[in-house]
Amino acid sequence: MITQEERKIIRELAVRLKDLSLQPVMQERKEAWYQHNDLKSTKPLLLVFPEGGWREIITPEMLLCEDEQARRMEWLLRARLYRAENINDDSAVEDIWEVEKIITDSGWGVRKAGERNAALGNASTIDSAIGYTLLVWEKDFAFNGNAMPFNPLIEGPRDLKKIKAPLVSYDEKRTLEKFQIEQDILGDILDVRLVGKKYIIFNLMEMYTDLRGLENVLYDLYEEPQMTHEAMHIFEEGFRGMIRQYQELDLLELNNDFCYVGTGGVGYTRELPQNDKGAADLKNLWALAESQEFTSVSPQQHEEFVMQYERRLLEPFGLAAYGCCEPLENKLENVLKAPNMRRISISPWADVQKCAQKLGRKAVYSWKPNPSYFINNYNEEFLGGYVTDMLKATRENCVEIIMKDTHTCQKDPGRYRRWTDLCRRCIEETGRYE
Repeated sequence: MITQEERKIIRELAVRLKDLSLQPVMQERKEAWYQHNDLKSTKPLLLVFPEGGWREIITPEMLLCEDEQARRMEWLLRARLYRAENINDDSAVEDIWEVEKIITDSGWGVRKAGERNAALGNASTIDSAIGYTLLVWEKDFAFNGNAMPFNPLIEGPRDLKKIKAPLVSYDEKRTLEKFQIEQDILGDILDVRLVGKKYIIFNLMEMYTDLRGLENVLYDLYEEPQMTHEAMHIFEEGFRGMIRQYQELDLLELNNDFCYVGTGGVGYTRELPQNDKGAADLKNLWALAESQEFTSVSPQQHEEFVMQYERRLLEPFGLAAYGCCEPLENKLENVLKAPNMRRISISPWADVQKCAQKLGRKAVYSWKPNPSYFINNYNEEFLGGYVTDMLKATRENCVEIIMKDTHTCQKDPGRYRRWTDLCRRCIEETGRYE
C-alpha cells in the first residue's frame, strides 16, 4: 500500500513536471515536431533515449518509495524530469500521466512462459515519454551483462508447426485498480489517462531468429528458402491476428502525440487521425517494421524474404516507420514502396550521403549516431566533426538526431547534456537553424 509520505514524494515530483510543461519552450518544441513529422521543416531536431544508461542515471538506491507501484511512479517521474532539466533535448514535456492497460499475450507457442534467450537477458519496457528502459525501479533489479547461451528451438521445416499465433489478454480488473490509485494521487495535478497499446511493431525476423537462430536463418535463404517463406507467412498472419484482437478488445490508442514511435522519434503529426473513428481505425495510427537481422542480406533477398510481408502489415496504418540498426542505403527503393512510409532509420552503419540523396524529403531522416563513440573515450573534437559531416550531407532532408542504444554512460550521466550541447553548436555552426 502506498503511504502518505510516498504520496507526498510523488505529488511533489508531479508538480515539478507540471511546471515544466507550462514553459513556452515546450509548446515551441511541440510545434517543431509537428512541422518536422509532416515534412514541412528541415530544421534538425534532437532526441536522447538513454535506454540501458538509465540504470546509471537514476539508480534504485536513489528512490525514496518502497511500495512497488509507488517506486515505478517515482522513477518514471524522476526520469522525465532529468531528461528535461539535465539532458535538455528537444522532447516536449506534457502534463499527461498515462496509466497503461495491462495487456499480455501467450507468445508464439515455442518458448515457455517467462523463458528468455540471449537477446532478452534484461527485461525492459517502453514508456511513451522516455522510450525503452530497463525495470530499474524493481527492488530486485540487477543488470545482467553476461553472455548467455542460445539454443535454436526450430531445427527444421517440421518444427514450424510448433509456432502458434499469440492470444491477447486484457486484465481489466487490475488495470482499473491501478488507474484508480494513480488518478487519486495525481489527478488534481496532471492529466491522468487510461491508455491502451500505442507502440506497434512488426519484427518478424527478430521473432524468427529468436527461435531458429540467425546463422541458421541466413543459411536457410539458400538451403531452405521455402521454409523461410512459410515461417514469414506464419508470423505475418500471427501479427495480423494480434492487431485484430487489439481492435476487438478496444486496446489500441492514438499515437499522434508525444509518444515514442519508430525506433526513435515522437508521434506528433497533424496528418493523424485521418477520420473520427479514433484508434479503432488503423488509418489513424503509426506502426513500425524492422529487420536488423538482415543487415548482411542483399536488397533482393530482403524484399523477397521479409519486406513484402512487412509491407502488407504496414499498409493498413496511417503512417509507417521502418528500420533499426540495419543500413538501408541500398534498400530504400523497396522501403519507400510503402505509400504511408514517413520515418526511416539511418543506422550508424549506413552511408549518410547515399541515404540523404535517395531519401530527400520523402520521409523523416532518422539518424542514429554510433553509440560506441558516445560511450567510449568521449571525444568532443571527433564527435563535432562526425555530427557536422552528417548535417552538411542532409541539408535538404527532414533530419532528426536520435542518440539511443547507450546501454551504459560509464557512470557519467553528464555526458548526455554535453552531447546535446555539442549537437546544438554543430547545428548552429552549419546554419541549420531556421
